[in-house]
Amino acid sequence: MGRFGSSEVTVSNETGFGARYLPLPFDPDIRVSLVRQANYWEYNLSSRLNDTTLAGGVYFNGYAAVSGIPRVEWTRSPQRGLQYSALIQGNGPHSHLSGGYAFLVLEDRVRVLNTVGVALQGDVAAPYLQNEIGGGLSKTFGPVSTYTGATTRLYAFPVQGQVQGSVDLYLAANYSPVPALTLSASHFERFAAGSVAIPDFGVGRYEESAFTATYRLPATEQPVGLGALRTRVNRNWTSDYTYVRGDLLLDIKGLPSMVGPSIGYQFGPAGKDTRWLMSLVSLPR
Repeated sequence: MGRFGSSEVTVSNETGFGARYLPLPFDPDIRVSLVRQANYWEYNLSSRLNDTTLAGGVYFNGYAAVSGIPRVEWTRSPQRGLQYSALIQGNGPHSHLSGGYAFLVLEDRVRVLNTVGVALQGDVAAPYLQNEIGGGLSKTFGPVSTYTGATTRLYAFPVQGQVQGSVDLYLAANYSPVPALTLSASHFERFAAGSVAIPDFGVGRYEESAFTATYRLPATEQPVGLGALRTRVNRNWTSDYTYVRGDLLLDIKGLPSMVGPSIGYQFGPAGKDTRWLMSLVSLPR
């Protein structure tokens, strides 16, 4: 059931109808997408095989676009060792060819990645260099477990004379006041400066917080029972959106995870773009 964590099902007169990233019952993990938009179809296959991503088809390009985004991708990105990527896209997004190497330091807590490549977007062809350093540290303070992570990225475009640097910071904490209840909180911030020759590589200031409360009920011998109740609150400080969701997770015998409905509400900026949210969610036992 964990393979369904990134799947999406949409049925709407605004966002089309169909499903994205549904796992096929095979090993390796192969995902299929088929969504009908107002003017075009999304259809694609993707898979992750031993640190290698393979994908191809037509992808989402906005609700009002005339056609989707054709894409073919072959990317190898292990935690350490040789890296390479070939991405070809049409209808606006960038394409690139790149290669590099990653290694781990400080007892494998920090990953260093260096990449060189060439990217094309619009009328711009730009050789580039990418440097990325990221890692994190976990600590436990009695009943509270914490994680602190940081990632720095630097893109340089020698031909255009442009450079952009960014820093991501991530903080998370879990606390269980009683065995059945888990409280989780996290916060993410991104700082960026500089300019890029390829718009798809550019990032800006971003800030988001999240809070989750999960209460697990005792297991029963019934074929179907109430397994857990969960409340989730997400706050996007950058775009001024707040999302509140309540999940009811059912413990169904024979399934490796609990599943159930979720209902929530989206609060938009200045009281605009508000709507109800409904979905199907899962939770590991």
